[in-house]
Amino acid sequence: MKKTILSITALLLCALSLSAQSNIVNELQRDIVGKGKVRISQPAALAGLMGSVAIKGEKRQVEGYRVLVYSGNNSRVAREEANKMAKFMRENFPGAEVYVEFDPPVRSCQYGDYRTREEAEAVMYKLKATKKFKEISVKKGLINLPY
Repeated sequence: MKKTILSITALLLCALSLSAQSNIVNELQRDIVGKGKVRISQPAALAGLMGSVAIKGEKRQVEGYRVLVYSGNNSRVAREEANKMAKFMRENFPGAEVYVEFDPPVRSCQYGDYRTREEAEAVMYKLKATKKFKEISVKKGLINLPY
């Protein structure tokens, strides 16, 4: 019983220290008239570990899902088709990012950044209902998080 209480206490102290660190960074960077100005430079990975806001201009990536709207393996034709599909998606389905990727020997066009498979499947079924796609599926991989 004592070990359980000690381990719970240790976990709570660790959590409090991590939140205090992110608050310290934010407090130090705050502009206060007459107190000087502090600028902290740190890698984005460290900022993410501390729980503070990520640095603008750098992508935060996590595991998630995208809707695969085109996939081909003939390099020249596949590149042209993937780019055509990307243009089509940007014009007709705005609201989500479109990615053209090359993972040899396959070139693909992917749509959106979704945290759960259910979100991606809901979008996939809406796109499939338009009957403008030969094959469409959900692909698991790294996605970009919005800021």
